[in-house]
Formats: sequence, structure tokens, C-alpha cells
Amino acid sequence: MTAVVLNFTAGDGTELEFTWSDAEDSASPVIEDIVLQDAEDYTLSVSFLNELEDPIEDVTPEIADEDDEHQVFFTGSAVDGPATTSNPDALIGHSYADEDVNGLPIGLDNDIMTLGTGSGELTVTLRHMPLENGNSIKTESAASDVASGGFSAIGGDNDVQVTFPISVE
Repeated sequence: MTAVVLNFTAGDGTELEFTWSDAEDSASPVIEDIVLQDAEDYTLSVSFLNELEDPIEDVTPEIADEDDEHQVFFTGSAVDGPATTSNPDALIGHSYADEDVNGLPIGLDNDIMTLGTGSGELTVTLRHMPLENGNSIKTESAASDVASGGFSAIGGDNDVQVTFPISVE
């Protein structure tokens, strides 16, 4: 995956799109700064692209089809949510708005609430947690396990992990 696209939709219908892209697999990816408005609630949808294909391949439907093997985690200095420890300085609150076939969060659809003004970082991690011996290694506690012990505390491997600068004005 060479691009991560975050689509924020405000309560009034205003749509904002921010992209992290590294089609050249370089040390200098293109990263758009996320700018949100304070005292606003947003829905957030996440898309994953492979820009090396012609035409560009949207990998998101494949992730949705394998929803019991994937989860998107939202961490970083700006975030308070299921995959972070309590953060009194957080700029945004995150909650999952979608579930896989087993009722566990996916993270392709989310709810975001701004908590105050300032700037920080939002890290988006797509974790692939494939079946082992026919059983899911994705658990109900995956996000809280990441919050308390980092990604080494859960099974699987990161498909992609990117960090966006974020500010709330």
C-alpha cells in the first residue's frame, strides 16, 4: 500500500480529505497536514491505495472482505481512544463506528470528536491479523492491548503505519 487517505465529514456535511502517499517508497513521503475545527464532530473513513498499479488500486474493499483479519488503530500524541492510554492533552477523541463479522472493530469507519485546540500527531496503523490454525487471532481487547503494551502486545503484522501532523483550530 502506497497511500492512506483520511476522509473527514463534519456534522454540516463539509468534507475534508488528507493523504499520506509514498508511491516511490522513498524516505520523503508526501504527507498532508490534517486541520480540523474545534468543537466539531466528524465521521472518518479510511482508504488504502496501491498507486503502483495502473489504474490505481483501492485496497480498501479487500480489507473489508477480510474484516476479521484486519484492524485500523489510531494512536499518537493528539489522540484519546481505544488504542491509547488516557491522554489529557489529546486534541481528538476516537471511537470505532464499524464491526467485523464477529462484532469486533475494524476502523475503516470511525467517529472523531475534537477536544481542544493545538497540534500533535495522528498515527494510523493497519494491522493484518491472519487466521492461525483456522482461528482468528484478532481479539476484543486488541486496541486496549496496543494502548498498554504497544503493537508487540498483539498478533499479526502491520500492513502500513503512517503518521500525520494534525492541528485543531
